Amino acid sequence: MKIHLIAPTKKGETYLFNKGLLAPLGLMYLAAYTPDDVEVKIIDENTERIDFSGKPDLVGISTMTATAPRAYQIADRYRELGVKVVLGGVHASMVPGEAMKHADSVVVGEAEGIWPDVVADADSGRLEPLYRQEGFVDFRRPLQPSRDIIDPKRYWSANGVQTSRGCPYDCNFCSVTVFNGRKPRVRELDNILEEVESLSRGNVVRRKVVPFVDDNIAANKKLAKELFRALIPMKIVWGSQASISFAKDEELVALAAESGCRFLFIGLETLSPGSLSEMGKKQNKAAEYESGLRLLKKYKIGVMGAFIFGFDADDESVFKTTLDFAVENRIPIAQFANLTPYPGTRLYDKLLGENRVEPDFWLNESWNSRVVYNPVNMNSKQLFDRTHQVYRDFYSYRSIVKRTALRSYWPYWYAFNLLYRKTVYSESSEEIMKPDPEAQAI
Repeated sequence: MKIHLIAPTKKGETYLFNKGLLAPLGLMYLAAYTPDDVEVKIIDENTERIDFSGKPDLVGISTMTATAPRAYQIADRYRELGVKVVLGGVHASMVPGEAMKHADSVVVGEAEGIWPDVVADADSGRLEPLYRQEGFVDFRRPLQPSRDIIDPKRYWSANGVQTSRGCPYDCNFCSVTVFNGRKPRVRELDNILEEVESLSRGNVVRRKVVPFVDDNIAANKKLAKELFRALIPMKIVWGSQASISFAKDEELVALAAESGCRFLFIGLETLSPGSLSEMGKKQNKAAEYESGLRLLKKYKIGVMGAFIFGFDADDESVFKTTLDFAVENRIPIAQFANLTPYPGTRLYDKLLGENRVEPDFWLNESWNSRVVYNPVNMNSKQLFDRTHQVYRDFYSYRSIVKRTALRSYWPYWYAFNLLYRKTVYSESSEEIMKPDPEAQAI
């Protein structure tokens, strides 16, 4: 039996010199849980185009909301060729009825626990239309992902590692807790270290560079400290995602830095207490942002700060206030996004009930270039245009020099800013204006 596992892009295009940013860890996990007598191939549209002439026995497609239209196109094409198709991932899990229109079967939830059953049923010709993972999978000792079936040279980093799933917070715009749960499930330490030990070293930087793709690397601070202590002798360089509450614990920050942390993606979201309350982000205290950023800078940990515009409490002043804060605090990289109500979130349900969001907006490929709901204190075009202008101002040459000059590892931050500036000023810049809380869901 031959299976192709596919990671679609938004429009079937490839990015950054035909290189993907991160290898598709979710599909590598599925490959690991596939029976040994099955031939598995991973096709990532970030790095290669799909050759539909090679007909496997089964195709599995993992999709996020942003890639759903393309995923459906791929699925429809394979089914026309007589190939059985299974759709899964966070988007298919949120709207299985929609996904079933384009697939022979849909997997709802984390797929590893039921994937062997799906494969066995497909092989015997009795594939069921729906498979649902009840509860969440036991993530204490997962199988090691099958890295040997991808070409690491096709990625800027093929060393992605996930140490936990789930997030203790419950932001109303985020689908992570819906898909992965609010109780963090952390892998056992030796299982993590075994995977890190197996990773390859970079050709330029002769150290292992490891993106930990957790939604919150310190969701359990006690276990995070144990992990960081264990990583110190391994002499790696790593980055991850975390809450700004990470920076309330200096011991945690110091251990992270000593273990090789050089970069954290942090959802600051907004400086408005009203907007923070509206989104349910109780862990963020805007008054504590500056002290937290100073502590991270003290330990030479760079921050990519993520901000969102368009909450009901936001007015015109939010754009300048946010831009001034990001520049004055010399945040090396920042993302400024329009609020997006993804399916399955409380935000989408709320706006749909208020008749303020376009139903099934993700099926219209133009949604990336506009705001898909009606804000309160401005119209949708104003919100989109003002967000784009903040992006342009933040990545102006003057701002780049001010934020990166003389800081630790400044040549890297300067180069990263120039790459981001190129994206911001390109015709496709709207694609970076949508927050993506689904990216690491499997």
